[in-house]
Amino acid sequence: MKKLLFITFSLFSFTFTYSQCVPDPTYADSTFGVWPTPQTNFPSGDVGVYYDEVVYFKVPRDAGNVDSSFAGQLIDSIILSSVTNLPPGLTYQCDIPSCTWNYDSVGCANISGTPTTNGSYQISLDATVWTEIFLTPFPVPYSFNGYSINIGPTSDNTLGSSFSNLTLENPVPNPSNNSTNIGYRSTNSENVSFEITNLLGEILLQENLVSNIGLNNISVNTSIFPNGIYLYSISNGQVRSTKRLIVHH
Repeated sequence: MKKLLFITFSLFSFTFTYSQCVPDPTYADSTFGVWPTPQTNFPSGDVGVYYDEVVYFKVPRDAGNVDSSFAGQLIDSIILSSVTNLPPGLTYQCDIPSCTWNYDSVGCANISGTPTTNGSYQISLDATVWTEIFLTPFPVPYSFNGYSINIGPTSDNTLGSSFSNLTLENPVPNPSNNSTNIGYRSTNSENVSFEITNLLGEILLQENLVSNIGLNNISVNTSIFPNGIYLYSISNGQVRSTKRLIVHH
C-alpha cells in the first residue's frame, strides 16, 4: 500500500512539476510584453512526444501599450480567457488559477501535453483587459495573434489553413463627427461580424460581412451616435479584435 501511495504521489508531483510555470523576474523591468513574440514563435512538436512551452506576460499600467487607440486609459488587470486553436492533446495552465494578473505584474502560462494530430495550428492568446474608463472598471476583449505551433509533418493536416487572423485598424477620423472609415485586415475570405457597442456593452450597430483577403474597409455613419466613447469589433467566431471610437459633434 505504501509503495502504491508513493507511486501515486510521484506521478502527481511529475504532472504538477511539468504543468505549473513560474514567472520570470527578468521581465519585471519591461513596460509591457508577451514572450515569446510572434516573430520568435513557439517551437515545433511531434505526435506522441510530450510538449512543454511557457508564455510570459508583463502587464502594463497604460492600455496604450497594448493598443494605441486606448492610450491614456489605465489597466487594472488582464485575464487570459482562452488559447484558441491549440493542437489536440495540448492544454494551458497559468501560474495563478484564475489566469488573472494585476497591472505592473509578471505572469506566465504553461502550454503542455502530448500532441495527437499532425498539422500547423495558428493560435491566438485571447484576453480580457480590465481598464478604467471614467473611474469605472470596464472589460475590453483583446487577442494576441500571429502565433503558430507546428506538430509533425505539417502537410499531413490542414487545420491551420482555415484559421483567420483579423486585425483592426484605427478609425479615420477619430474623433469622428458625421462619419468615419474603419479598416481591418483578414488572412481569409470568410463571414465576419462587425459591431459597435457603448461602454455598457449594448449593441448599437451590427453587420454581417464577407471579408476579402487583405485590407477591408467599413464606412460608419456616426452622426446617429451621441457624443461619447464607443467600442467597435470584428469577429469570425474564432478571433475577435476590438478598438475604441470617439464621437464628437
